[in-house]
Amino acid sequence: MVLANCRAQFTATDFDFVANVLSKQANQHICLVELLSDPECRDEMLDHEALPQALLSQEGQVGVSQQLYFYVLTRTVLRRQGIEDRELADYIAALLWQFSTTQRMQSPHEKLPHRFQYIADMLAALSSASAAEAFLIRVHIGNYALFLSGMFHAWIERRQQRGAPDPSFYEQVGKSSFRTAATHKLAYQLELAQVYGQLAEGFRDARLALNELAQTVWKPNDAPPLSL
Repeated sequence: MVLANCRAQFTATDFDFVANVLSKQANQHICLVELLSDPECRDEMLDHEALPQALLSQEGQVGVSQQLYFYVLTRTVLRRQGIEDRELADYIAALLWQFSTTQRMQSPHEKLPHRFQYIADMLAALSSASAAEAFLIRVHIGNYALFLSGMFHAWIERRQQRGAPDPSFYEQVGKSSFRTAATHKLAYQLELAQVYGQLAEGFRDARLALNELAQTVWKPNDAPPLSL
């Protein structure tokens, strides 16, 4: 499942990339040991405006992990929407990283047999799910709704013209799913209750941030990595 753990998975190459970019900006050497050992220092450096610019250049396409790429760009667009929470940025970045793989986009959890292609199927599965399974499915619905409405908003609008759900449907079902998930005991055990609560209240702002990101990194007419 999706966890707020992109920053915990940065590689040595990622830190080298960050150090090189910031050294050029500050005209001085950035100590990698400091980057690796001090989370507060790391977070401050990751907020530097030079990083998203470098990542979107040809230079930034080589060698960095998906976790660094998605975290820096997600953090950038969320801040433009007034969302400053780094844990939330980390979570949404992990969502983009995981959902870039079709299998992860279809499954609420690697240990569950469920494979979903439609939100209607996810909602129907709730009626026969255990409490733990229902939690995982609700989280997956919220993630799925945010991912589609954020990164493929134009695609949703085109399908709406043929009778498919409109963007407001994804917002409503996403907000309600995150709101329910935030109160579950597993959310507290996973230390994600606050993240789910923020997504329930700020789903639209998060979606708008991802709309901006999609315009930057993907073609507007792209369709999701599923035949929906």
